[in-house]
Amino acid sequence: MSDAAVLGFSAVSLVIGARRLFDRLDLCLGRGERAAIIGPSGTGKSVIQRLAIGMTPPLTGSVALFGEDLGALPAAAQRRLRGRCGMVFQGGSLIGSLSVEDNLWLALDAAPAARKRLRRRIDRALFDFGIEHAAPIIAGNLSEGERRRVELARAFVRDPELLILDEPLVGLRADADAIEAVLARQIIARGRALLLLTQDRGLAHRLCERVLLLENGVLVQQDGADVAPFASA
Repeated sequence: MSDAAVLGFSAVSLVIGARRLFDRLDLCLGRGERAAIIGPSGTGKSVIQRLAIGMTPPLTGSVALFGEDLGALPAAAQRRLRGRCGMVFQGGSLIGSLSVEDNLWLALDAAPAARKRLRRRIDRALFDFGIEHAAPIIAGNLSEGERRRVELARAFVRDPELLILDEPLVGLRADADAIEAVLARQIIARGRALLLLTQDRGLAHRLCERVLLLENGVLVQQDGADVAPFASA
């Protein structure tokens, strides 16, 4: 992998149960590059996210994050690298018993003495995603769309170098266009690297320079004209 790359898969294979999900998968994402992996549900897109941050080890091959082989690192070093990423998981990962604001503070992992200095960053994240009103609300009491906004705010609050977003607009419905515009400002305008995992071909082509179809465990380059939706299962 190039020294300028933030994420690299090299000949990654993975078997889950009796199914070979990937076979010698290769992927390289450079600094500031935006790539999408598209495909219908069940093809393994969410597993790629887990591989990328060391939460699932490959059967064979290697995954490098910011130039470091995750398989050769202890857990603490892997967590340090994950701290440079902003992530949205398809099923969500908020702590439902904490308030929205406390979920954001948890993402910052800030010592109490540093909170005054970082207060503006929390306020900005709440404002950018239109959830200022929700700051004191317990996350478990939010609507689906509000939870997604909080997930996105949490992904950006640490000023990440790499975003890995799995279906970031799911559940937003009428708000999807407005949130997509926020994502474009936060990612494209600021030159952040993005790995987008989605079934939404249109979103993939609008946000990303490179779009890859995950099909039978292989990544296939797509052109800009290929924007038809996937057939329902």
